[in-house]
Order: sequence, then structure tokens, then C-alpha cells
Amino acid sequence: MITQSPLRGLLPLNPYEPGKGRDAPPSAGLPEGQLTLDDLLSDIPAQRAGGRPRPLLERRQLHRVLAAMLEVHAGRRPAVQLGQWLTPALQRRMRERARLTGPRYTLHKVYTCRPAESVVEVCGTADTGERVLAVTARFEHRRGNWRCTSFTVLEPGSLGPR
Repeated sequence: MITQSPLRGLLPLNPYEPGKGRDAPPSAGLPEGQLTLDDLLSDIPAQRAGGRPRPLLERRQLHRVLAAMLEVHAGRRPAVQLGQWLTPALQRRMRERARLTGPRYTLHKVYTCRPAESVVEVCGTADTGERVLAVTARFEHRRGNWRCTSFTVLEPGSLGPR
């Protein structure tokens, strides 16, 4: 059933779903051993709703934490002050890489993304007065608390997370 489209040269797609009251087309036309989407999906276990929903991190709160992390990165604040927000590995890494005295950062825009219920990824821009740099962080909800697991200031010549 092909009908004319109001736009010349374009034809609408043929209907691909069975009409109301009809059964799905039989899979008799499939070659021997051919998998269907139903076969693949039947092997995936159904995901169950996992307990309580995770509390949200507000953008204002993330902005304050990222600004404090930039102060640690610049050597203007001890990493210990952010102990509740950092994983032990990240806190150790930030302590080791902290500068003696670096530029003062001004955090501007902060954008968030939630790729999973227990993960918030953050990116933003920080201004040193001479340059505008990108800042990224990843927060994961573990044992009832949000903790930063990754923090990076993308500076010229930098090669990895800080």
C-alpha cells in the first residue's frame, strides 16, 4: 500500500507493524538458524528496580565542590578539606600533584550529565585570567555518599587526570 506524498519524489514508508487484531507475521520466512531480536532479548535478564533512588547533586553544590577542587589543584587549599568528597585514591593523587602556588581559577559554567543512576559527570570552564581551561569530574554514589572518583584540569601540555 503505497500512497503519494505531498512532496514530489518522496514516498511514505510501508506499514511494518501488524494491524489491530492481527497476529504477528509468522517467522516461517527466516532461514534455518537465523536469530531474531526476540531470541536475543530473551537471554538478557530483566533489570529490577534497585532500591531507593539516589539523591541528586544540585548544580550549585557541584559548583562549590569543583571550585574547592580547583583551589586544591592550584595549591591554595589542602586536599584534606575535601576528604568527604574525594575517594582516597583521588585525594592522594591531588596531594601529590598540588602545585606550590598556581594561578587562581575562577569557575564559570558547569554542565552535568547522569549516565547512570549512581553517576554524575561534570564538565565546566575555569578562567585563570590568561586562559580559559576545561575542567572535568566524575562523581559516584557509594555507601550513601557522593564521591569524586576522577578530576582533570585540561591545561596545555597536560596528559592525564589530576
